[in-house]
Amino acid sequence: MRTLLPVAGPLDLDLTFTCGQSFRWRRDGGAWSGVVGRSECRVSSVDGGRLAVTTFADDPGAAALARYFRLEEDPSIHLEQAAELRTLPGLEALLGLRLLRQDPWETLASFICSAAANVRKISTCVEGMAEAWGDPIEGSPRRTFPGPDRLARLSEGALRRHGLGFRAPFLLATARRIAREEWDWERLRHAPIEEARAALVALPGVGPKIADCALLFGLDRLDTYPVDRWIRRATLELANRRRAKDDELERWSRRFGPGRGYVQQLLFHLRRTGGPLPALPRARPARAHRTA
Repeated sequence: MRTLLPVAGPLDLDLTFTCGQSFRWRRDGGAWSGVVGRSECRVSSVDGGRLAVTTFADDPGAAALARYFRLEEDPSIHLEQAAELRTLPGLEALLGLRLLRQDPWETLASFICSAAANVRKISTCVEGMAEAWGDPIEGSPRRTFPGPDRLARLSEGALRRHGLGFRAPFLLATARRIAREEWDWERLRHAPIEEARAALVALPGVGPKIADCALLFGLDRLDTYPVDRWIRRATLELANRRRAKDDELERWSRRFGPGRGYVQQLLFHLRRTGGPLPALPRARPARAHRTA
């Protein structure tokens, strides 16, 4: 089924699919192929500010696809409290990047696979698990990503043979725990951020960075600011500091407002593909109001 979806603001598919937030989108001729829910989606931009989506098997529907690609938002709204960043060289060109609203389990599993790995390695692991244990998609060579209950029945050796290496026991233990406890993702979507982060960090192989990536990319929590080596460098440079703990950098990022998760992804791509960033002016403390 082919659907044309309206798009608010700029949209850059190449940037969206290669910026390190998702690992199963790949070029297929003149389009991008990925799996959303139980459907393969092939997407391409068309004239008139619309997104063309062709789905195979269980079509998620126009509303679900628009939500997944965050088409109802102009990304610039997330910079309303971070206007100071718009002067950074190259940043304006990145505003076509969309933060995808992904499946929380697949996102968590993908970022457990990200430990000491680059994007190509993560993609290989995630796609390999789908090919080995995912469900087939009618009319498509792609497969769904296996749920925690499916992975929970595997052995550690099976995961290691698919390239997970030292990550295998952590992913297996987390899958088994989530399958056993009937994990409540919706609670984490709406819980206070510290509570949601603590619940994820309690899982095997999940530290603060992986937890924040799962929250940002899988649970739509733009109030997170995952700190990895690229964000650490970028934030230290912007803050004009030589060193700081990751939690200090996260607190400093709150000056960017409630959309700082989107800011994080822009800075991640900008720093990873470019050079050092210039320091920002110090934030001015709020003035106290005099009372008569």
